[in-house]
Amino acid sequence: MTVDGSPETGRRDHPERDDRWYLADEREFLLRSLDDADRERAAGDLSDEDHAVLVARDSARLAEVEAELAALVPEPAAPAPPPPAGGPERRPLPLWRRMGIVAACLLIAAGVVILVAHYVQARQPGQSSSGTVSLSQAQLIEQQLEQALVQNNQGNTKAALELYDKVLTEDPSNPAALAYAGYLQWNVGSSAHVASLVRIGRAEIETAVRDSPSYYQGHLFYGLVLENQDHDDAAAVTQFDDFLADDPPTAEPAQVADLVAGAYRGAGVPVPSAFSGGTGAGTSAP
Repeated sequence: MTVDGSPETGRRDHPERDDRWYLADEREFLLRSLDDADRERAAGDLSDEDHAVLVARDSARLAEVEAELAALVPEPAAPAPPPPAGGPERRPLPLWRRMGIVAACLLIAAGVVILVAHYVQARQPGQSSSGTVSLSQAQLIEQQLEQALVQNNQGNTKAALELYDKVLTEDPSNPAALAYAGYLQWNVGSSAHVASLVRIGRAEIETAVRDSPSYYQGHLFYGLVLENQDHDDAAAVTQFDDFLADDPPTAEPAQVADLVAGAYRGAGVPVPSAFSGGTGAGTSAP
């Protein structure tokens, strides 16, 4: 997703249908995240403290998602298909039988996961399936962050968010995952007019800025939030100045020049020379 610095204007043709799709997708993602956290703790890969933080965060968001789904107008039922020609009409399966089929499928999937886990645990410690030494946790996190950047640049927001959530499961205070996941959620929430996503995304960005004040990207994202949501140019300029002070990669200030210049003009201060050379294309947020 390209960082445009401001919410998209206008609603889509079917806003409630789009919101329902996104919320249902997010609900599935949160349920998987909670299951992953339980498995990580059971395997000893996640401390009780970190597990409690993750469960509290995802459970609170899950409750909000369920409430928002319940508040949406129910979708009209699709017309029933005509019975097959030349044969008796087939009665639909009762709800309890459909739930049983779903549960059976989930049990089969769980069995596959257990078999894979058993195979992995049977290997020698520190050895991958190919026999090479496995990545350290720090290397794995770095790899996941890079994969999330690629997914987001390809427009796969959901896949990018899932990777950031994996990083936060392993390192709940990781500033990059907090800042990037927060900005993605804030931007999607702003574009789709989902207030809870805006609130959660902003909170994660603010946490990244507060807990990791020398992390440059957090200041950039927070400045964009202040500029476009609060319309507070002076506060946004402070964050953009902090972004420059934290020594970002050489090319990045020029890439975001067009996104930040308006705040400097609104605050009545000159745009720093480091922001020169903007092309109007913006930058991509992992």
